[in-house]
Amino acid sequence: MSAGGVPRGNTPKDQLPFIRRNATLLAELPEPGEHWTAEIIPDELANQLTGLENKQIVTFVDEVTQSKWKKPRNLWKTDLDAYEQIHDVLEGKDRDGLLPCGHSAINNERGVDGISCGVCDEVHARDEIDHNRGEVA
Repeated sequence: MSAGGVPRGNTPKDQLPFIRRNATLLAELPEPGEHWTAEIIPDELANQLTGLENKQIVTFVDEVTQSKWKKPRNLWKTDLDAYEQIHDVLEGKDRDGLLPCGHSAINNERGVDGISCGVCDEVHARDEIDHNRGEVA
């Protein structure tokens, strides 16, 4: 998807919501154009590479071997459109999220009066969220 939630070709429909919920972590992916192995990204991402591939956030490139490894490693690349969407979310350019800040990563924390954004930590009142979603009574 492009910024603003406009579908791009055959992008999985769950890609943008996933990016909105996990943008901070996904920002750890290498830039598009680089080929990389799982060992250079955080374990939390490395453990999800198949799911990230299914969401077309990363693409398998090849299998590589080196003498220091006992078995071949997968070589990956980051999808350009997904990478741009990740950074649009983090920079506040994705304005179609559930929250007034434009994000969709909701944290309902104890002791917080309202709903906080899991991306930018801004706290929103429930009525602001309803208004943002067009559910004003």
